[in-house]
Order: sequence, then structure tokens, then C-alpha cells
Amino acid sequence: MTIRKQWLIALVLTAVLSVMVNSFVLSLLINRYFVNYTEEKYEDHFYQILDYAKTVLKDANYSTNQIEIQLASHLNDPIIRIRLYDSDFNLLADVAEPHDAIDNMMRNSMMSRMMSRTLGAFTDETDTHDIIDNSVLLGKITITRYSSIGNSFGTRMFRAALIFYSILSFGLVLVFIVLAGSKVSKVLSTDLADTAEMAMRIDLGTGFERKASRIKEIRIIQTSLEALNTRLRKKQMARKKFVDELIHQTRTPLTILKNHLEAIDDGVVEMTHDEIRTCEVQIENLTAIISNLGSIVDVGKDEITLNVEIFEFNQLIRQIMAGIKVQFDRKSIGLDLLSFNEIYLSTDKYKLSQSIYNILANAYKFTESNGNVTIAYEASKDRFIIEIQDDGIGIANEEKGRIFDAYYSGKTNRNTSGEGLGLFIAKENIEAMGGILELESDLGKGSKFIINIPYAELGEH
Repeated sequence: MTIRKQWLIALVLTAVLSVMVNSFVLSLLINRYFVNYTEEKYEDHFYQILDYAKTVLKDANYSTNQIEIQLASHLNDPIIRIRLYDSDFNLLADVAEPHDAIDNMMRNSMMSRMMSRTLGAFTDETDTHDIIDNSVLLGKITITRYSSIGNSFGTRMFRAALIFYSILSFGLVLVFIVLAGSKVSKVLSTDLADTAEMAMRIDLGTGFERKASRIKEIRIIQTSLEALNTRLRKKQMARKKFVDELIHQTRTPLTILKNHLEAIDDGVVEMTHDEIRTCEVQIENLTAIISNLGSIVDVGKDEITLNVEIFEFNQLIRQIMAGIKVQFDRKSIGLDLLSFNEIYLSTDKYKLSQSIYNILANAYKFTESNGNVTIAYEASKDRFIIEIQDDGIGIANEEKGRIFDAYYSGKTNRNTSGEGLGLFIAKENIEAMGGILELESDLGKGSKFIINIPYAELGEH
């Protein structure tokens, strides 16, 4: 069953129950007060008739016509007949409500017809009262009325009117409820259908246009769905970026291994212990990258997990240079280390080496043959600074603000290939270590990348 039908049924049932309870309570209360009023009215007429009868019987000057006219004025519901007798039980006056008048009222009133069908026929009852004055019997009077004052014609008409107008009011309320409920349920069901379609399009990954609802709760659901869609898209983009980063990260050690193996096969490089160690380092880097594949589950997280360890930086930078030197030699680019101090760092060794690899790979791409790349480092107070400088084509001023953006490839040299992730990954890694990555560059003169990370003197280990 649709929500619209359920809403209409609930609304109609609520209206029916409300009208029925309201009509029942009002009928009880009003009927009670009306019956009480009728009974009080009857008592007033009864005593007035007795007083008048005593007056008439004590004074013989009243004519029969006068007596009947006066008594006829008391023929009010529920009194339908009055007869007056003298002390010898001779009938002095007899007045009655014509039955044809009652029948006409019953026939001409729809409520009366309904009353006669539901409440049955009238029955009469006669009250006889002796009229005594100073212990002397003056006469007798009989008053015929409906058997029950509460069941009199007026009372029954009143009850019938209550029933009739309760049914009429119920019908009007029902019509109003159905019309208003149909309108409201149509709006509600339409908004819910739009929201359901919105959720389905989010699930399918297709675009959607939000149709804002006027209902607060549905607007909250729509807002939540929009927020969910935004998070899903961000997570999707983050997953794509993560996969691209993994591909980019694996390319560097694989390229180094490939270049060294080709150099060994061509006889350019001898298979020495240092050469084997260089290849082992690249295999270790690949192993670390593969171990990070499990992080794809948590790809939506903004935090980068650090694996902090203590290591000697000079040894690390020489391993990096040994791994990439064959590639530099093939392009006739010089790669020189200008610092030789033995300095121990406590940070993420893999992420630092990855950042240096990426900066050197960038320098390699944008430095022409016979160019030169230098690396220098120093420890100063609580900072450790690494400077990687090349004499390549440099970076234009308008590109410096975007050079660290993901998927951005510089416009300076369109002949280079790459996804535009190297410097982005380097910057993310350095910032995760609490450092900063800065750039100094002049177009046509080269670039200098400055890595600045926290440092605490640890001594020799």
C-alpha cells in the first residue's frame, strides 16, 4: 500500500472517530439539559393548570368557552389533552391537541420521519388530580401527556435533529478531510517519490536535480542525501587519487630497477655489492608500496599515517642517488651531493625518500642534457633543511601557485609525460611530517626545492 493511501485512511479514520466522539458527547450533554428543561416546563404548566382549575371551580361565572380557551393555552408538549370535572364529576371542559396536526408535522419533517422509524410510536399517560380547597372537593382534572416526558414529541424531534445534523456534519467533515487529505498526501507522496528518485540516482552514480520539498523532514532527508552524495564523490575522487599515487609510486622503483638491470646487461655497470644493495632498496620500496594497498579501504581519511624510525640521512641520500644515477647518466645530467655530514633523523624514512625521489624525477624531466642537479643538506637548530637545485627550464611565475596541485602538469614543456602527482605527493608527505616544501624558480634558469622538516639532535647510533 502506498504512503498516500495509508495517509488518507489514517486521516479519514481519525476524522470519523473525532466526529463520532464529539457528536456523542454533545448529544448526551445537550439532550440531558433539554430533557431537564422539558420536565421543568411541564411542572410549571401543571401547577398553573391546577391553580386555574381551582379558580374556575370556585367561581361559577366562567363560561365553558372561556375555560377551554384558557386550558388550550397549556396544550404544550408533552401535554396533549386536559379535562376538567366538577365535584359531581360532570365534564366542564375538554381540550386536546388535534392528532392530525401531529401527523402532519410527522409527515412533513424528514427528521420526524427518521425519528418515527428509529424511536417508534408515541404512547399516552393520564395524570388525575383532585382539586381541594379547605378540605372540600371542588372537582377533578385529568392531564393526558406522553408516557415519558423525556420521550415527548419535542424531545424526540430534538434527538432526531441531533442525529441528523451530526450525520450532516460528519459528511461535510469527511468531504473536507478527503479533499484536504488528497491534496496534502499528493504533495507528500510527490516529494517522497522525488526523494526516492534522488536516492536511486545517487546509488547509480548519475546526476540529479534536487526538487526542494516544503516539508521540513523531507528537506532534512534530501540534505542528508546531498551530503552523502558529496562524501561518496569525494571518496571516489580520493580513491582514484590513491590508486594514481600507488601507480606513480611504483613507477619510480620499477624504472630504477629496469635501468640498473639494463645497465648491467649492457656491461655499463658491474654487478657489485653496492649495485645489488641498490636493487634491494628498490625492492624494499616496492614492498612498502604494496603493503599500503590495504589503505584503500580507508581512502576517505584525511590523515597520513607515519612510520617513524631513526636513520642516518647521508646513507639514505646516497642510496637514493645510486638508484637514480644510471637514469641521469643516460641523459648526461650531472647529479652531485654537496653535503657529507653524518646526521641522524627521527621521521618517516620511506616518505622522506619518496619525496626526494619525486623531486629528483621532476628535476630529471625538466633539465636538458648536460645539465646539472645538486643536493645539499644541513641541520640548523630545530630544523633540517634539504635543497635540491637544477639548472633546467624553470617554472613560470603564473604556474608556481599550482605546481603542487594534484594532476597538474606545467605548461612550460608539453613534451614531458606524467600524471602530475609527483610534487603533490612530495608536498603531502613533507607536510605530514610537520615540515614544508618550498619552491624558488626562474623561468629559463632552473628551480630549487627546499625541504624543511623538524629536527632534534640524536647523536650517533
